[in-house]
Amino acid sequence: ASGPQGIQKDKSSAKVVGLKYICVHVLELEKTLKLYREILGFKMVDAEILHGKGIEGMLVMKLQANECTVHLSLPAPEHINTVGPIGNTNHNHFMFLVNDIVPICDKLKQEGYALENEAYARDKYTFFTGPNGEIIGLTEHK
Repeated sequence: ASGPQGIQKDKSSAKVVGLKYICVHVLELEKTLKLYREILGFKMVDAEILHGKGIEGMLVMKLQANECTVHLSLPAPEHINTVGPIGNTNHNHFMFLVNDIVPICDKLKQEGYALENEAYARDKYTFFTGPNGEIIGLTEHK
């Protein structure tokens, strides 16, 4: 792939460059807000209601403490008491910021990992399940 001024990107330099956010699927709103805001000191910096298939009506509260961002994800009422597997938006996950998603995802596929979003080259994000059952997101979106 070519970068600015036709400079070739070195595929071996594709890596995680930071933690974008941690997403917690909220099952108990009052206790969750008390923990993150009152006890841990996070401040609410934004909130968004999502629209689209599988996420319609989901409320995402974005909290921050210094450079650490946590998204508290409250699903629509019909999904309120569920935590789903990968491919379902109702799950806990952490999202890594990467500098070049394609070679990383290609390598993950070679190693046998199933990617939730096969259009990662176009969309610049995907999720996969790690060897310990952890759900990991990768994105180039800053």
